[in-house]
Amino acid sequence: MPPPRRNGLIARVLGGITHVTHWNNSRKIAFTLAEVLITLGIIGVVAAMTMPSLMNNYRHKALETQFKKSVSMVSQAILNAKNDIGVDNFASYCIEYNGDTYNNSYECATTFSKAFNSLSKSSKWEDRVIQDINRRSDTIKTYNGKQVVQGETTLAALGRPIIYTQAMADGSYINMHVNEYTLYIGVDINGAKQPNKLGHDIFIFYVSPKNDVLTYFKPENYTDEEIENGDFGKDYQIARAGNPCNKKSSQKGNGIGCAWYALRNECPDDATKSYFSCLP
Repeated sequence: MPPPRRNGLIARVLGGITHVTHWNNSRKIAFTLAEVLITLGIIGVVAAMTMPSLMNNYRHKALETQFKKSVSMVSQAILNAKNDIGVDNFASYCIEYNGDTYNNSYECATTFSKAFNSLSKSSKWEDRVIQDINRRSDTIKTYNGKQVVQGETTLAALGRPIIYTQAMADGSYINMHVNEYTLYIGVDINGAKQPNKLGHDIFIFYVSPKNDVLTYFKPENYTDEEIENGDFGKDYQIARAGNPCNKKSSQKGNGIGCAWYALRNECPDDATKSYFSCLP
């Protein structure tokens, strides 16, 4: 009768001789060079497929965070400036017109800028032109990035605040501009950093004369044919017709109306998505 098998032992009978062999628990299993290279190749392919999407998501999330911060600070600065001046309605006061000029526009702009910088915990405030208008225009692109915004009349129509502006303590560019009985505020939420596109990091708002709330006109999409056959007049009117903000528009002002969507966190091209998640 053979002896009982014990745990950890293997009994093998060879030529009538019983050999007892212990398991070698210290034996190491290694990958071959080919297996390592194949694994690294798979990891590289997966990374190449996912990294662009991850980087885009990160950039869009950063822009969303900065946008919300800027909107909050601008809204609070308007309230503080209104209290500093001592008026009931800031926008209405700023757009008072005497038939020749807007009486209080400079006072509103300087008071607002100081109030904004006070919120960003800085004692420094400098009123200056960031870049001359021609150089600045070469750095601004439309919402879909297909065109560079050019021409003084176009830029003025899009919102001169994105041209003549203050450099704020938090790194953003901001200014206030009165035109056509409307108080506009333009914000480049991350200053000189990229992407410098309308509707991405550059937004134009107007301040409601009813309640001093930031808003903008609701965009209306026109086809190229409708614009060509429409009665829009001058080049800058064609550029901003309908306050465009969509991926397909070829207008030079594409992006001017994006604040309307961004404030509502609604994608211009797909209402089921959030605004910054669908940036082109």
